Amino acid sequence: MPSLKPRASIIITTRNRAAHLCETLASFRGVVVPPDLPTELLVVDNCSTDDTAEVIKSTHLPQMPVRYLYEPKPGQSNARNGGMANTTGDVIVFTDDDVRVPAKWLKGMCLPLVADNADLVAGGVVMAPHLERPWMTQRHRNLHGDTSIYTNAHPVAMIGANMAFNRKVLEKVAAFDPDLGPGALGFWDDALFSRQLTNAGFRLAGAFDVQVEHHFDPRRLCRRSFRDRLAREGRSQAYVSYHWKHESFACPWGKTLKMWLKLRRYQLLHAPKWPHGDSGMADEEMAVVQRFHFCREFLRQRQRPRNYERLGCVKLKY
Repeated sequence: MPSLKPRASIIITTRNRAAHLCETLASFRGVVVPPDLPTELLVVDNCSTDDTAEVIKSTHLPQMPVRYLYEPKPGQSNARNGGMANTTGDVIVFTDDDVRVPAKWLKGMCLPLVADNADLVAGGVVMAPHLERPWMTQRHRNLHGDTSIYTNAHPVAMIGANMAFNRKVLEKVAAFDPDLGPGALGFWDDALFSRQLTNAGFRLAGAFDVQVEHHFDPRRLCRRSFRDRLAREGRSQAYVSYHWKHESFACPWGKTLKMWLKLRRYQLLHAPKWPHGDSGMADEEMAVVQRFHFCREFLRQRQRPRNYERLGCVKLKY
């Protein structure tokens, strides 16, 4: 690595998942910190009411300091923004509170940045083996952050569970949108942030071979969880479509009604034939659920002034 001694700040945001967080922080004990890259770990507690604060404050890593930050505004985007405002690293690295990080993770994510080969790095995410199910398709895996369909040569966007970028990009896009992400509409906070930056001309590199292992709660594999997840995906996508892309479509009420009828028909005729009980959901039904909630949310969002100029970097103020 270059001898300029850049610094790295790792940020984890968390809310009421102390048990998961404890295992994630334990995996950090094996992370190798390159000698030319002094590193800190900041864990942002987003209004937790469980033992999260105690878990963070009792964690001591030999290779990097661990800091605690309480963020009173609920929402993952607010926690991420608070974390970035309270770090000084030249390189900012994000991961989640339910992953396991490999030993060479930090070097793999930061090297393209400190070598000035990229401004943004999209890392890999793989599901923990015990969470794999025979009925899973790539769509199921995508919903849990799996990056196996991407290649380093053609990265699309950063995923919050494993992403890194140079602090200088914040001069152009200063924050994650608090209307998006967990605690708000549900998702797409990292996707919009990433697309704003690449649209502004910053260089995105793929590091999908630098993988974190995702140990999400197994309850997220039940049918109800998929239904809720897809509803939030659809709503988040509608927000980005209306406010950032400035998209529109004719007769939105008619399209929404049509999607509702299609969803009800599928649930009555086809969903009972799903052979895996209360686990998972068929691809066709997932697509219809997400599209229905997209249409319904688009109707709601179009009553508001747009929050961005088309493909803009900064949220408008009214």
